[in-house]
Amino acid sequence: MLPSRLALILMSLTYCFGSTGSASAQLSSEAINAAHQYSTRHSGIGMIIREQGETRFEKYYNGHDRDEPVHIYSGTKSFFGALAVIAEDEGILSLDERVSDTLPEWKTDRFKSQITLRELLDFTSGLETGFEEIYGRSNADKLTLSVGLDAKNARGDSFIYGPSHLQVFCEVLRRKLEKKGQTYYGYLDRKLIKPLDINITQWRADSHGNPIPSAGMYMTGRDWLGFGEMVCSGGSWKGKQIVRTDSLASCFKPTPINPAFGLCFWVNSYREQPDAREVDVELFLEKEPLPEDWSRACLSKNAPTDLICSLGSNFQRLYMVPSMNLVVVHQGKKGNDFRDAEFLSILFDGGQSTPVAGAEAPPTERTVKPIAPKRFGGLFKRPGE
Repeated sequence: MLPSRLALILMSLTYCFGSTGSASAQLSSEAINAAHQYSTRHSGIGMIIREQGETRFEKYYNGHDRDEPVHIYSGTKSFFGALAVIAEDEGILSLDERVSDTLPEWKTDRFKSQITLRELLDFTSGLETGFEEIYGRSNADKLTLSVGLDAKNARGDSFIYGPSHLQVFCEVLRRKLEKKGQTYYGYLDRKLIKPLDINITQWRADSHGNPIPSAGMYMTGRDWLGFGEMVCSGGSWKGKQIVRTDSLASCFKPTPINPAFGLCFWVNSYREQPDAREVDVELFLEKEPLPEDWSRACLSKNAPTDLICSLGSNFQRLYMVPSMNLVVVHQGKKGNDFRDAEFLSILFDGGQSTPVAGAEAPPTERTVKPIAPKRFGGLFKRPGE
């Protein structure tokens, strides 16, 4: 994406963040009902749609209910993207500082010595995935263990998805906050969880009690919805600014390597480009070996350009569209047939988005495993902080 184009999108996002709930609803009731029917047939267990400050839809099905906490898996990552920019605004860190400034163990490694915190959070650091080490069975301190992982590629050369990046970031944050007598999960609790009235019913953690920042949270759909509303409001919640608007907008700036990913958030900003290709993230991430070609990627050619997504295994989704003041929570269970592009195309049928000419029809059948939940055998449950 050309820099001028990216600047326009970020300016548009910042403008949209200032919107309130005064405009009329833009999703049709028919499209909402059709999206619900798609969800019930494709591994869904719950869906909430809140638009312009009003709840348009909330149902739970296939044996599940409103008060049931759901493991949001990698939806956890976006909380730490937002936390990172809060920490930068408070002077605790700089996203462009080198990790080795805090982790002296990295200073002698030719690749790792150059990695920045920003490159950890946009997954372009080159660090190996760490799936087996972090999600596998061991009694190790998984934060300390992550520091010993190798860099597979030079920084900036590839997009490598995995828990390693968030683990190392939180080890940096742990060491910085230790001087203040604070923990990284306590800092998250004070800056985001409590201000948003979110109840984390439990965390996945290692045997040392360290919550797993890449995929550890359990919460209800309503609690996750609150985070999405804060994002759509440009970082404000119930009249209080939780995250600075311009800082939050920087989380949605993609990299040239993966135009569908910012700082721990998936984005749809490339969808208007003539060569855009829809990527089914959950399917893509189950390929062996993990794909490194994310060029021209978008989530849906039929969804709005400013669509933002927090995405977790088993079809846990938090879709946010600031220009529509729209938040959609989708909860799922293990299955093999939910597709983001199909769901979003149905949801925005008759809405404000305009289909892109030449969009390829997505396949209707697939075989897919959830993103690494089978590897959670080495982690423990702990109550929410």
